[in-house]
Amino acid sequence: MKRFLKIAGISLMLAGSFAYAHTFKLANTIKNLGPMVPEFNAECKYYSQYVNFINPDQLKKWMDENKDFTIVDVRTKDEMKAGEIDWPDYDEYPRGVVDVYAAMGALKKNRVYVFLCSTGHRAVLAGGELVKWFHFPKKNIYVLRGGLNGWLAAGYPIVNTITDFGGFNGLKAVCHPKEPIVIDQY
Repeated sequence: MKRFLKIAGISLMLAGSFAYAHTFKLANTIKNLGPMVPEFNAECKYYSQYVNFINPDQLKKWMDENKDFTIVDVRTKDEMKAGEIDWPDYDEYPRGVVDVYAAMGALKKNRVYVFLCSTGHRAVLAGGELVKWFHFPKKNIYVLRGGLNGWLAAGYPIVNTITDFGGFNGLKAVCHPKEPIVIDQY
């Protein structure tokens, strides 16, 4: 139970690391979670071999070219309320249930998927598991580098049911964590 709480705590801290999404390796300085950070980084690094990465500019180009792909958002339901990338084929499967949906056949092996979360960590794990355990072709699985934070940092907008956000300009009031979480993008 203690291990689960630490992993859940890391996930919550990652979700709150909005302004620090410029790298992909977690710092070992997160209070009370130091021992878990190297394990989490190792897991992300391991699963990164099973996915392709796409940066925000490449994804925007795919959208402009109307390429046939599905965005799979693996953030929590509460995180998803903040907004999403405006794309008609957008699925929301929280990280913990992606494998369940894959097992039920909701995700098809012949489709191209771009996984995203806030920073890219959970997206790497979700996409990598599809390739490793469900035998999806690696050529069809992409992870948005930097996640939604990277998308916003590149100046691209997100939408929600309340308002539109254009990059970080509308998000200046977001508080920074007391200890920055440094995330590295492979």
